Amino acid sequence: MKRLTLLIDADDTVLDFKNSERDAIILLCEQFSIDGGEDVAYKFQQINRRMWDMFELGLITREEIFYSRFEELFAFYGIEGKDITAVGDAYRENMAHSRRIIKGARAFLRRISQNHDLYCVTNGITRTQKMRMKASGLGKYFKKLYISQEMDLAKPSKEFFHYALEDIGVVDLQDVYIIGDSLTSDIQGGINSGIKTILFNRENKQIKDIRPDYAVKNYRQLERLIEELAQ
Repeated sequence: MKRLTLLIDADDTVLDFKNSERDAIILLCEQFSIDGGEDVAYKFQQINRRMWDMFELGLITREEIFYSRFEELFAFYGIEGKDITAVGDAYRENMAHSRRIIKGARAFLRRISQNHDLYCVTNGITRTQKMRMKASGLGKYFKKLYISQEMDLAKPSKEFFHYALEDIGVVDLQDVYIIGDSLTSDIQGGINSGIKTILFNRENKQIKDIRPDYAVKNYRQLERLIEELAQ
């Protein structure tokens, strides 16, 4: 059996980002006396996803996202008199303490880390992602975390992946795979970098222009695929 180098995305691949985000906003509403927690959380998720998509395209900086998402959110609801900086900082702090993971992620990582080298690759905030990995207990399964803020690079740029692979010491890409839920970030990044791609498609996203080498719907399928690729 070959020992594979697996670059694994964090959010919505092993960490439960959507529910963590929802929890963080509902708590934020309590902290800042904002009505409509569930509705506000849903609207924030729409705004936040759009802004991170823009970040991946290089249309907005990471730092601009931190506070502009709340400016847009509060403008939509007509919320006034809130300190945007304090709100943005509180949201990231709430996220940093989240322990939510996708069901089955822990067992999956524990098993495959015994035979393969795992590295986390994420477009996130350094402190937030490191704390979430520690709080969730998943960090111990990765040899290293590659976080966009810390690297000043981001998926899907080939520079992000080249930096990580050079740091790992990979010369031959034959046994390297990127595993992630995002077509535009993980899969496109793998394509840009000449890395084989595996889409973790538990939400049954429609695959059109960006096509992964492989696609799975759950950890059982993913683990079986990894075993086959290692033969």
